[in-house]
Amino acid sequence: MNRHIRPLLLALLAFLSAPTFASAPPLVDAQWLKANQDQSDLVVLDIQSAKDYQRFHIPGAANAPYDRWRTQPPKPDSKAAARSNANANASELTSMLPPIAQLEAMLSELGVSKDDHVVIVATGRGASDLAAAARVFWTLKVLGHEQASVLDGGLVGYADTGAALARGSEQRPATEYRATLQPELAPNAEAVRDALAAKTPLVDARSEGEFVGIYTGDAAERPGTIPGSRHLPHDWISDSGSGKLRSPGALKALFEARGVATDGEQIHFCHSGNRAALTWFAAYAVLGNEDAVLYDGSMMEWARDDSLPISAEIELCDAC
Repeated sequence: MNRHIRPLLLALLAFLSAPTFASAPPLVDAQWLKANQDQSDLVVLDIQSAKDYQRFHIPGAANAPYDRWRTQPPKPDSKAAARSNANANASELTSMLPPIAQLEAMLSELGVSKDDHVVIVATGRGASDLAAAARVFWTLKVLGHEQASVLDGGLVGYADTGAALARGSEQRPATEYRATLQPELAPNAEAVRDALAAKTPLVDARSEGEFVGIYTGDAAERPGTIPGSRHLPHDWISDSGSGKLRSPGALKALFEARGVATDGEQIHFCHSGNRAALTWFAAYAVLGNEDAVLYDGSMMEWARDDSLPISAEIELCDAC
């Protein structure tokens, strides 16, 4: 064989046999991660608090606590400042998608590149942890990040395999992350109102008490839900309330049982876009409905605006 051709053939064979993330599923398990975590373009993103991360994390994981993925209420410098800002802060929306520049800076600091495959790892203690990981997945998709997965079962599921965990802190070399924004995945209240008028299906991922109007997430909010919404509690999406997702077949059956289509346009919401991230993830990432979107402001925004319609199955009279 020609001595110039042989190296090219060997390189081609190596390329074809090398692991590729092009077909990596959006939900991966611990065995998949253990088999692939040595790949140079895979980034394990731990969303525990910094304190918990330093106690236990997957070796090589970068730490980006969940709070950094959502806007936080302002921290007053004093009690006097807190009193003076009380009325202003009451009307502000928190737990929202942070400014894009802020997210770009965070991902750059974490050493994430646009071509990296990011695996999001929550603690894995239950449905809420799974929802947090799904919310980070949604954020990455809004940023236009193509390769992202959620670790099914989180850190708990990974440790259950007997894999060693690391302690302390780890730091990847910084990058320069630049988003390619996908705003259609994050409709605002006006877009949701237009979708409601167009009879686009809406999915409420909150508890039954919130859905029927018995209680609200905040005293400033009207009780009830967006008219015509279907109810699919977020904790039904996890396997018996654990940090693992139900199978695709079980999810499909759940959607059908609650009158939620597995294809076509639909908007998922809850109180602040956290719990609904899990029902959205099931629809968008697992069942393959790319027309499913998440309403970030959710009822935290909708129920405070008297110009937006709301309906309550049960109306309680506190003054009666």
